[in-house]
Amino acid sequence: MWIELSEFNLKLFIPLIFPVFKRIQDLTKKLYIKKGYDDHTLFKTFRYYLCHILAFVPLLIVYYRTKKAENDLIQIKEENTEKLESVKTLTHNDTLFKTNTIADLKVANTRKKRMKSYIFLGGLCILSLFCYYYRYFFEKYSAREFKQSMGIFFDIGGYIVLSMLILKQKLYFHNFVSMGIIAVLLIVLFIMTTVCIEDKNSIWKSFIYYLFYIILFILYDILKKKYMNMFFNTPYFMMLVIGIFGCVFVLIYDFIAFLIDNDKEEVAKGFRENINDAGKAFALILDLIIHFIWNLGLWLTIYYLTPCHIFMSEYISEYIYYIQDVNNPPNPKFYKTHNVVIFSIFAFINFCCCLVFNEVVILNFFNLDYNTKKRIQERQRHESRQTNQAQILLSDDENDANIEMSSQNSFDLGSNN
Repeated sequence: MWIELSEFNLKLFIPLIFPVFKRIQDLTKKLYIKKGYDDHTLFKTFRYYLCHILAFVPLLIVYYRTKKAENDLIQIKEENTEKLESVKTLTHNDTLFKTNTIADLKVANTRKKRMKSYIFLGGLCILSLFCYYYRYFFEKYSAREFKQSMGIFFDIGGYIVLSMLILKQKLYFHNFVSMGIIAVLLIVLFIMTTVCIEDKNSIWKSFIYYLFYIILFILYDILKKKYMNMFFNTPYFMMLVIGIFGCVFVLIYDFIAFLIDNDKEEVAKGFRENINDAGKAFALILDLIIHFIWNLGLWLTIYYLTPCHIFMSEYISEYIYYIQDVNNPPNPKFYKTHNVVIFSIFAFINFCCCLVFNEVVILNFFNLDYNTKKRIQERQRHESRQTNQAQILLSDDENDANIEMSSQNSFDLGSNN
């Protein structure tokens, strides 16, 4: 077959969580955000951090299961220790000294590693604030139309480059081919977009916005993966810490803004104007749960897969928004029928290339499958079988040689007698 799917793994469906629940959250938000209210405020940022705190629920479940497993392990160790103590009652002082020294070193290393973890996680919290305050202040300067071309170009390019630099991810032939096709098609879409844009100044403004966007947001995602690899903490713990930190900072910022100018507060104002009855409060809670799920989808994609799998999620999400805008186009010239058809075809091709890049789909021609994970594992298994067969043949030859030598010795002894 020319095209085949990678080995079935339920984790490959994790990238679908973000685009599906992000669309649902757009609907739940309308249940309590009143019509005409500008939701591009700190109230939106506060809700983003507030939903992260819901991570305490899966975190408690993981903690309970881990604690139970640890208690079972401790019980087994205690039983084994009692058996050993009944057999061996004497302990040498030098052995005890060495044991205590090793234990002290382990405690010191654990403290040092924990301190590094706190510093790293604190840096992620600060970087997260930079990300969302950057979007809060500067998103209005970027043209929405460039999100489908320039935005995705920087998005995919940023994940690939920073994954190579920070996570040491290796790229092979199939990665370069799929990446090249995506780049060419996005450049064509960018040219088509510039023709439809009347405000040409928005081109360079959008360029600057998306350039710094990848430096902040994508670096944030890459460093999350780096932290998980180094310290083996769950994404639930990280989400909880970042959520608490972000909520506290936004509330302090909003309070200071209120002291300077009563009209500058946005979080309290957002609650006052939108949450005015029990139904709206229930809708807010529902929205926070959905908000948490799609955020968790991104975190789990990074945790179980790679940051580069995120641009599969982003591509689906952005295309959904693009089709939504067709019904109520902010720029009718940009959403003409032939443009929509071309954008849709290019989006489908690029999404397929994203699948090839991340080895969800494998192309069995032009040697594009040679360095995929599946083929590498197949070669390793094949080489392992060949090695085992060679060892068996060698062992059989040695046994035959030993038998022949033994027979020869017996014959010689018989002749001498």
